[in-house]
Amino acid sequence: MKIGIFGGTFNPPHNTHVGMAVEAVKQLGLDSLFVIPCGDPPHKSCDVDKATRLELCRLAFEGVAAVDEYEINKSGKSYTVETLSHYKRLYPKAELYLVIGGDSLLGFDKWYKPEQIAKLCTLAVVDRGGSTPVESLREVTRKFGAKVVTLQTEPTSVSSTEIRLRYEFGMNNSELVPKDVDDYVLNNGLYSTYRAMAQKVKQYVTPRRFEHTFYVVKRGQELARDELKNKAFVACLLHDVAKSVPQSDYGKYRFTQGDLPDSVVHSFLGKYVAQQDFGIDDPEILDAITFHTTGRPDMSELEKIVYVADKTEDTRPYPLEHLKRGTLEDQFVACLKEAYQVCLERHCDSLCPLSELTVRRYCAKDFGLQPLVAESLQQEENKKK
Repeated sequence: MKIGIFGGTFNPPHNTHVGMAVEAVKQLGLDSLFVIPCGDPPHKSCDVDKATRLELCRLAFEGVAAVDEYEINKSGKSYTVETLSHYKRLYPKAELYLVIGGDSLLGFDKWYKPEQIAKLCTLAVVDRGGSTPVESLREVTRKFGAKVVTLQTEPTSVSSTEIRLRYEFGMNNSELVPKDVDDYVLNNGLYSTYRAMAQKVKQYVTPRRFEHTFYVVKRGQELARDELKNKAFVACLLHDVAKSVPQSDYGKYRFTQGDLPDSVVHSFLGKYVAQQDFGIDDPEILDAITFHTTGRPDMSELEKIVYVADKTEDTRPYPLEHLKRGTLEDQFVACLKEAYQVCLERHCDSLCPLSELTVRRYCAKDFGLQPLVAESLQQEENKKK
């Protein structure tokens, strides 16, 4: 007897999940497949309660797989090894298959008790169009003695994270999630915390700029710790809100351009638009909007998140991989250096002094500049006053 176990947060379940379930049953010859929504995920936060996610799974997998409440009903964190042990007790003679995505395999050594998981089941890795590295498959087999099989499915880049974001931005998801799931989400107002604000932003910017904003928010959510995700969402959503404000309206916001270069005006004006038109009074968010183009010495974590998200969102027309390596600090410095180099080559006559101060603070040696030390920083601050 062959039994498949397919777990996840399913927040929300989408067509790729359903396709994985269908292919698992077909390619593995499963007698049963159990979809198990996670109750309390150990490694991520979940903004939708477990009862709702259970209902979404029932709607998504009806007629495809059985949806099991085991992890929903159990107390404490949900660990895969405990779920597999539960099924081994229920079906002691069955051969268990754990259905996972190739991206999950990459972090398998960080799972709770991976050696025991490998003993309890065969890993059925969904390989989306040959995207799972062969070396990763071999490493899991070598290190943990795991039995691994691959399931072939059509390549897709859709994710629950992006679908949640699309709902927040009021985008149509009817081709990405099962109809019953889509109807439930819309009828119950799920994934709509920022929807009204996003729709208002849409009125302030061009369609192309709105698309850019979507991907900056997506990137910001990838970079932010759980504690900063809400602030990062708002700051990224509003970072370019003043991009299309005409100069004739500056007075409405009591803003004067002064000697700011045209290329950075929108970020400084954006602070006032966010305050006056969107009611934002959080100084961290306002600063992140203000300095997302120039940077500044001693930037906060939130400021760096927005700066990096703006420079590395998916639709940027230049190579990104080298800018997305390492820690947030690594990525920030890499983006800062590249942005400064471009400014030197294309806009050296209109370079914002604040940008050079930022470079002197974080990567002066790369450009042969005098480092910005505490004394000179204080002098610059005094000049502003």
